[in-house]
Amino acid sequence: MIKDKNILITGGNSGIGFFTTINLLKTQNNLYIPIRSISRKEEFLLKLIKYFDKKYIEKHLNLIDNIDLSDLENIYKVRDFLIRKNVSLDVVILNAGLQYTGSFYPKVSKQGIELTFAVNHLAHFYLVNILIELINSKKESRIIITSSDVHDPKSSGGNVGEKAGLNNLINFKEEISGKYTNFNSDKAYKNSKLCNVLFAKELSKRLQIKSSKITVISWAPGLVIPNEDLGFFRYSTKFNFFGYIVFSIIAKNILGISENVENAGKLLSDIVFDNDFNNIKYLHLSNKLVFYKKHKLLKSEVSEEASKKELASRLWSFSEELCRSFGFVSFNI
Repeated sequence: MIKDKNILITGGNSGIGFFTTINLLKTQNNLYIPIRSISRKEEFLLKLIKYFDKKYIEKHLNLIDNIDLSDLENIYKVRDFLIRKNVSLDVVILNAGLQYTGSFYPKVSKQGIELTFAVNHLAHFYLVNILIELINSKKESRIIITSSDVHDPKSSGGNVGEKAGLNNLINFKEEISGKYTNFNSDKAYKNSKLCNVLFAKELSKRLQIKSSKITVISWAPGLVIPNEDLGFFRYSTKFNFFGYIVFSIIAKNILGISENVENAGKLLSDIVFDNDFNNIKYLHLSNKLVFYKKHKLLKSEVSEEASKKELASRLWSFSEELCRSFGFVSFNI
C-alpha cells in the first residue's frame, strides 16, 4: 500500500475526487488539491471533519487556494505553490471535469475557450507541462487521467446523441474558441474525453523518449450518479432537471447500469496504490458493467480515433500553440 507519497489531485473536493481523497488520506499520504474558492474550501473541510480530526487534516492535506482551472493564469499558481513548499510529486491525478449537456450556448473561460475543453483538457495539458520537472521519475510514479467511455462512439453511452469526433482537428479552433461553430454541449463533453485519451497516449510516448519511469493511465469510471448535491451533473441539471431525475432513477434502480460515487472513488485510489501499474508506460482502464449493478475495472481498448498516433501528436501541438497564443509558453515535455 502506498504511503507517505506526495499526490496532487484536481477535482479532489467533490464527486469521485472526494472519495478518492478520503482513501488516499487514510493511508497517510500528503495531498495537494487546487480548490476554486473560499466557499468550496470551507464546505470541503466541513465534510472532511466527518472522517478525520483537524490535526490529521492539517498534517496531510494542502489546499492550493483560488485555483479556477478554466483560467490558464491560475495554473501557474499551482507550480509556484509546490516550488515554494519544496514539494516533489509522486502521483498526479487529473480528475477535475465538467459537462453541461442540454445547453444550447457555450460557456467560455477567461481566455475565451469553450469551458468543457478548457477544464477537461487544456488545463490538465498545461498543468502537466509545467509540473513535469517536479514529478519523480520512479517506478511507482504515475499520472492518472479521468476520461470516459463516451469518447468511443461504439460504447453504450458514446453512441447516444451526438458522437465524439475531432475530424482531424480541421476547423477545431473555430469550434472551441471565437465562433464556436456547430456547438453541441454533449459532443463538446465527449470530445474532451477523447482529448483526454489522446493526450495520455502522446504524453506516455514523450515520457518514454525521455526514458522516464512515470506510468500514464487513462481510465473510465463508468456512469457515476452522485446521491447528493448532483455533483458532476450540477450544470446539466439546470437545463433539464426533471429529465435528469428520470434518467438517474432508471439508470440506478431499473437498468442498474450506474456506478456509485464511493465505489468510483475507491477505484481511482486503487489505481494509485496498485503496484501492477508500476513503470508500464501506458494503460487504459474501464469500469465495465459485468452484471446488474455490478462493475469491474478492466484493461480496455480505446476507440479507433483515440488510437491514432498522428492525431494525438497533432492535438498536442494544437494545445501547445493555443496556450502560447495567450502568452503561456512554458513547455517541458
